[in-house]
Amino acid sequence: INNNKILDVKDLKTYFFTDDGVVKAVDGVSFDLKSGETLGIVGETGSGKSVTALSILRLIPQPPGKIISGKIIFDGKDLMKINLKSLQSYRENRISMIFQDPMTSLNPVYTIGNQIMESVIIHQKLSKESAKNEALRLLETVGIAEARKRFVSYPHEFSGGMRQRVMIAMAIANAPDILIADEPTTALD
Repeated sequence: INNNKILDVKDLKTYFFTDDGVVKAVDGVSFDLKSGETLGIVGETGSGKSVTALSILRLIPQPPGKIISGKIIFDGKDLMKINLKSLQSYRENRISMIFQDPMTSLNPVYTIGNQIMESVIIHQKLSKESAKNEALRLLETVGIAEARKRFVSYPHEFSGGMRQRVMIAMAIANAPDILIADEPTTALD
């Protein structure tokens, strides 16, 4: 039996409490993911795909949302039972997410290069020069032409697809164990 589950989601329920009543966005979702495996969650608009992804990282806005019940077991630990500081360590180093809308995830006052470098410096403890080289490599990896020139650009100077590529570069920068992608190719050009 192959039992190298890295993620095991059991009976996850995430609800939103609105003036019009309770919206059961995720109602009893269960799945597991083995190391090296790819899992796709498919469904209609509004079926809870994004809410499931956000729930795994406990990023549901409260209120109005709340993870009602379930287990999110990552590498043997229930992410529902650990404190936020410990969870942040998992978010930064072991589980990464590519969000659906890159414009709301990138800081408009910092260059693309600085935003990628910041993550690399913090998590990989590299020097500025090494972090810059790694950021340039990541930009090239995700298909940003003229990476050295674009390194000093700001998010508003990129198309939606280019911003999405930057988000992908940031998400893969620290080689996470799990990469959650919420419609990562929607804006790609």
